[in-house]
Amino acid sequence: MSTARAGLDVVVPDDGGRPSGGSRYDRRLVAALGALGRPARLVPVAGDWPAPDGAARARLRRALGAPAPGRAVVLDGLVGCAAPETVDDAVRSGVPVHLLVHLPLPAETGLDPATATELARREASALAAATGVLVPSAWAARDLRRRYGTADAAVVEPGAERGPVAAGSRPPRLTCLASLTPRKNQRLLLEALAPLTGLDWTLDLVGPDGDPEHVAALRAAVRDLPEPGRVHCPGPLEGTALARQWARTDLLLLPSIAETYGMVVTEALAHGVPAVVAAGTGAVEALDGTPGPRGAAGAGAAVGGTRAGTAVDPADPSAWTEVLRDWLTDAALRAQWRAAALARRDHLRGWADTARDVLAAIGPPLGPPGPGEHGTDHDHDTDHDTDHDTDRTRRPS
Repeated sequence: MSTARAGLDVVVPDDGGRPSGGSRYDRRLVAALGALGRPARLVPVAGDWPAPDGAARARLRRALGAPAPGRAVVLDGLVGCAAPETVDDAVRSGVPVHLLVHLPLPAETGLDPATATELARREASALAAATGVLVPSAWAARDLRRRYGTADAAVVEPGAERGPVAAGSRPPRLTCLASLTPRKNQRLLLEALAPLTGLDWTLDLVGPDGDPEHVAALRAAVRDLPEPGRVHCPGPLEGTALARQWARTDLLLLPSIAETYGMVVTEALAHGVPAVVAAGTGAVEALDGTPGPRGAAGAGAAVGGTRAGTAVDPADPSAWTEVLRDWLTDAALRAQWRAAALARRDHLRGWADTARDVLAAIGPPLGPPGPGEHGTDHDHDTDHDTDHDTDRTRRPS
């Protein structure tokens, strides 16, 4: 018997209680859709994504389910792009499946060439099979077009919830809020700050551990600093602990090698905290905001052309040293970035905006739901947080 029911299912990897930026986006999207009157369910799928075994693929097949009037699926790309055949089967059966690509699979660092090529092959096939493609930024849409020829990805930029304005700390507290992985590039920050021990600062590397070998090397690099006691690794923070971290932060640092948006940047701006981000990544779009029509400032754009921070080459530690030296020694620069962050705080998009963008991209429900089909539990619901050219023709939703 089919368990498919009308409504919107947001199918995601089971994060095991270790939320990533992508999983936080997925959960907040579900909540925002419900607040707009379009009930949605978070459907986690366990598996070693993006390298699923047969059991994980079977769980995904069950989660995608069968067609029903008014039913659609938003499928996290970490899952869907790894299983193109399953996506294709669901769409051919009549289930509208819209892939939400937080990060292209081959963009993860540390992949051997054969693995990266295979992931790109699968992702290209999944994108071609899907009913539609959603991405978190215009930068990400351009990236997919460059990689796969994806010409019709819909931008569904993350929202942000304004929090209390950060009071900051003395000495100034620098925060990098990201998983401890090579792609997030925390090692660069240690190299950049090592020459600045004559200035007052502390650094918090906040986030869950990634690969144990990488984390061990990162902690060893901290111990090798001239003053290792300035750097703290408190692990992942949520709720009140995260709120306390924002309250005492003066500057966010995000040196990621690859980033399609960087929700943590707008989260910082939501507390009036400026940021230094990696140039050439989608984090620059998060810092500056999305331009409006004809180049005018949009709802999230930098006010008056003033940036709430800056963007620096993520492969050049010396450039980060100079930027951080300037910020630490120039009170006028700190005040300028702070004022720009506070101005951006007043113009940030909310999650309701994100939900509206998603609904506009996936189209109206296919038909009215049956009695009692919205708002009931799903077998897999959860409450916990946390270059190819493909000639593609989209299937109607």
